[in-house]
Amino acid sequence: MKRLLFLGAVIFLTACSSMSGDKSALRSDELAAQEAARQEEKRRQDEARQEELRRQQEARRLEEEARRQEKARLEEEQWREIERVAAEQRRQEQSRLEEEAQRQEEASRQEEARRQEEARLEEEQRREAERIAAEQRRQEQLRLEEEARRQEEARRQEELRRQEELKQMEALREHRLEDDDDPSLVGLVTEDQLRDADPILLEQSIYFDFDRYDIAPEYATLIAAHARFLIANPTVKIFVEGNCDDRGSPEYNITLGQRRSDAIQRALLSLGVPTRQIEAVSYGAERPAAYGANEEAWSRNRRADIAYPMFNY
Repeated sequence: MKRLLFLGAVIFLTACSSMSGDKSALRSDELAAQEAARQEEKRRQDEARQEELRRQQEARRLEEEARRQEKARLEEEQWREIERVAAEQRRQEQSRLEEEAQRQEEASRQEEARRQEEARLEEEQRREAERIAAEQRRQEQLRLEEEARRQEEARRQEELRRQEELKQMEALREHRLEDDDDPSLVGLVTEDQLRDADPILLEQSIYFDFDRYDIAPEYATLIAAHARFLIANPTVKIFVEGNCDDRGSPEYNITLGQRRSDAIQRALLSLGVPTRQIEAVSYGAERPAAYGANEEAWSRNRRADIAYPMFNY
């Protein structure tokens, strides 16, 4: 009995298990079908997407090709337009160059005519300037000759005046000497008298720089010695004679020589020498101490001489 029950239970359980397995198999088939359907749908969707991508890529390719063709067409048109414009510009430039060449040729002809006219006028002006310069030189020469004549006349008059003054002094000296008077009482001096008073008195020339009339400091001692001698001998009268080198006009040299002699006179007056004992004159370049067109000669002629009335035994 028990065995029968056991067998029945086993059969029952087996039947139940079989029924459960059939249901599980049925469900697995349904799930597999559903999965296959999903996979198929996914595949179709993927294919559709890929087809869409291919269409889009093709459309883009075609669009890009169209753009390239349009760009090539535009570039071709632009190139043709550039060539047309360049050709037109070359034509215009050629025309401009030809016109410019014509203008330059005309300007060259006009410039040549102008230069010839200017040369003619310059030649006329040069000839007129030469004529005027020659006339001015002639007039200047006449003026200089007249000025030289006047200066020579003034110099002769001054020399005559000095000679007359010396004659009067000489007459007075002879009159005094007849009475055994001292020569110094009549304004005359001897070389020995100057040497005994101060040997520096034998130096009687003061030299100046070119175109200057200021006294160099080195002559202060010499001028002071002459001032002391004149103050000690109130009857002696000197001439301060201004001289120049021969560079410069006669008028300028006379003026510069006078300024040099005036400078010496002012220096002596400032040291106490009475005005009546000094007379400043100018000889310009008329009494050169040296001849020659060089600095050595010029430097010796730029001077002022202190001239004493000398007694000759």
